[in-house]
Amino acid sequence: MALLTRADWRRQSRLAWACLGLVLLVAGCLWLLDRRGAALGTLAAMAGCLGLILPPRERMAVLPGRLRRLPRRLDAAPVLATLLSTPGYGLNWFHGANPYDEVVHLLSGILAGAVLAGLLHTDGRPRPRGRLALLGLGFGLGLAVAWEAFEAATGLIGSAGDTVSDIVLTTAGAAFGNVWGAAPRRPAPG
Repeated sequence: MALLTRADWRRQSRLAWACLGLVLLVAGCLWLLDRRGAALGTLAAMAGCLGLILPPRERMAVLPGRLRRLPRRLDAAPVLATLLSTPGYGLNWFHGANPYDEVVHLLSGILAGAVLAGLLHTDGRPRPRGRLALLGLGFGLGLAVAWEAFEAATGLIGSAGDTVSDIVLTTAGAAFGNVWGAAPRRPAPG
């Protein structure tokens, strides 16, 4: 049996693949701007994204059922988060006098919350919005603290105020993304 079947390819998220193309374009632009390290880092991030979205998880029995049933449209979330943050590292936008860092933390939190909603929704059980918000807050706080610990360990961290605002924005974004991601979808017309 082939590693990836035609059915596996048909299940892939077109949005995720389009975003991967944009990540590759960003890497090329960084290379042309003589930001070679940033370009190579972007390609490494792209490889990580491929490692997340390419495997045929639907037929990988070793994975938990929730992960196997996670909607493929959510494969775009880690790629979009990569696409959001890559220019910031490559062009030093995170440390400028601009809201880039805050926007990236908020939007990345929303994307992570949407993935959490997808994982929770795979069992088909409805959950009250308040509970979803609390789950999103807990998940977002854990994610934000882990990321800020990574930043501290690698020397990427800014001031204490920056760290607190990053945690608050990622946490709030994840809570919003979890509630929004679990909202009932309207059926497509026609």
